[in-house]
Amino acid sequence: MMRRIRAVIFDLDNGLYPEEDYLLAAYREIASFLSSRCSLSKEEIYDRLVGSWRKKTSMYPRLFNDLVTDIGLGQELVPELLRIYAGVTPRLSLYPRVGELLDVLRQRGIKLGLLTNGTIGIQRNKIRLLGVEKFFDAVIYAREKGKEGDKPNPEAYLTVLQRLGVAPDETVCIGDNPHTDFLGAKKLGMRTMRVLVGEFKHVRLDAEHEADVYMQSLDEFLNLVEQGS
Repeated sequence: MMRRIRAVIFDLDNGLYPEEDYLLAAYREIASFLSSRCSLSKEEIYDRLVGSWRKKTSMYPRLFNDLVTDIGLGQELVPELLRIYAGVTPRLSLYPRVGELLDVLRQRGIKLGLLTNGTIGIQRNKIRLLGVEKFFDAVIYAREKGKEGDKPNPEAYLTVLQRLGVAPDETVCIGDNPHTDFLGAKKLGMRTMRVLVGEFKHVRLDAEHEADVYMQSLDEFLNLVEQGS
């Protein structure tokens, strides 16, 4: 199977690294900022924020809006919280052996794309902290065409395919979130693989939204690549 693949498209958050590392670092800085403006300690605010995230997930768009209301502060602080979130600089690391996988794929002449949802400045910051742009032939921010351009919109995948110069049936799309990562890719005829990691690892949706193949880690994909060499 692997010899027929000409390109692989990866997701960023929980696809290449544990997104929680970024989120929790940002939440600590936000909690520290807010604690100086209310009677709650930074630990109390941090716990509320983390609890809300774990309940509502990172897909919920009003996490900070709800937080400031909950602690008795005004919505005018939300832009500053977003600025903090976009500029945090934790030490991020790829999942084990992901760098090796990307190297092996490139050595075999397989083109690599990175397709990510979310606010462009935030996603750029994560990519910079991880130092992964060098691995990819195309890095696409789906939101360049507005929020409606986010995955699962097939247009996001088409943009990557065009940049890579490959056809859908020559391409594998790897992600972690069945809400966003596979529907558009499958509609175009790509093969899809889901890594069961991160905050959505226990989520199961209908067959249309699920990947063709499940993996516990990207080690399994690396093994497939090496077996096909």
